[in-house]
Amino acid sequence: MPRFLLLLLTALLAVNFAYAKDGDKKAPEYPNAKRESPRNDLRSEREQHLLQDGFNALNSGKDAKATDDLNKVLKDSESKYAKAMALRGLAQIKISAGDDKDAIPLLQQALDMNSLPNGDYFDTMLTIAQLQAQDGQWQPALATLQKWMTEGGKQTGEAYALEGNIYYRLNQFPQAVAAMKQAFALKPAAPDSWQQLLMASYAGMNDFSDAAKVEEAVVAKNPDDKGAIQNLVNVYIQAKEPDKALKVMADAKARGVYTTQADYINLAKMYLYVGQNQNDPKPDALQATQVLEDGFSKHIIQPGYEPYELLGKAYYLAGDESKAIATLAKGAPYAKDGELDFLRAQLLIQDQKYSEGRTVMRSALKRGVKRVGAAWALIGNADLALKDRKDAITAFEKAAQDPETHAQAEKVLKQLRGGKK
Repeated sequence: MPRFLLLLLTALLAVNFAYAKDGDKKAPEYPNAKRESPRNDLRSEREQHLLQDGFNALNSGKDAKATDDLNKVLKDSESKYAKAMALRGLAQIKISAGDDKDAIPLLQQALDMNSLPNGDYFDTMLTIAQLQAQDGQWQPALATLQKWMTEGGKQTGEAYALEGNIYYRLNQFPQAVAAMKQAFALKPAAPDSWQQLLMASYAGMNDFSDAAKVEEAVVAKNPDDKGAIQNLVNVYIQAKEPDKALKVMADAKARGVYTTQADYINLAKMYLYVGQNQNDPKPDALQATQVLEDGFSKHIIQPGYEPYELLGKAYYLAGDESKAIATLAKGAPYAKDGELDFLRAQLLIQDQKYSEGRTVMRSALKRGVKRVGAAWALIGNADLALKDRKDAITAFEKAAQDPETHAQAEKVLKQLRGGKK
């Protein structure tokens, strides 16, 4: 299953110093917090202006000026609140520059001053958890997030989804499922990515039935989402329900969702996979040939090694050996070795076209094949069928040099050297 990184980065920091002046007029963001919000100790108008200038520069994208102003606050201010706010501003600059890792200690220093009002304090804590997760610090992120939940007295769907993602990354799949259920309870109209995470968590528990139910809902909602379709196919395959996977894929092609060569080839492969596990593979193999031929006719599938190899095998399983042979011949020029020629020669010899078969097999050997002994044994069989005893002995002598065909080749050679055929 894909490993989702579901980070829920919201507005990371409230980089607006004006909140310090009218914060008391706003409804508390954390009404159930266990922490008592401290009084603001910023009294100096000069420091207020300097801090405001730093935030104004930050919000205007003037990072260099903002950095200078906020560092002056850190150096000169006697206010813990001002220093904590400056640290948050400096952290925001790091985050904006993509330097999340270095932003974390700045935010932690801001928390450690214990001077921020609860809204800023707990928002900062949540941001630390998000950044730790972004950096792959899963255990620290989990500890920070759970501290935010406990001490902040706040529950949100986004927070539980982040918790579910962390648990998933820690391979604690039951806990991930529980967290995601909490997330959906708090936010029923959740992003599809949450469904994907829940599905992947079920799959991590080998609970493919529930995983499929989740992904089925995603596909029903987004029937043209190829990624969701592929996830559902993967779940069905892992659940050992290839028939369901094939149905989903075939439906995607019928509705025009499948538009690439990879889509068509994967569908054909699935037809062959399902067919090979049936008493009669021909119907599914025939479907595979139709998918591939359709792809060729629409120029979705381009001539090449893999498409022709697959089509040749499909025709063979469908019982049409002549088309299989012709298709493999088309693919041979695209091959880097003699494997397609090996398959074609094998079919030719099986079809009693011995002279052509052994010629193609010798060509395959020159280009290189994996089963050298088997290739020589097949040539030897063709030689025998053509009553070419001398060449047959030579072929089986070479087949005897391969461990795969040694024993059988020696038996044939014993018969041939004794004058028997």
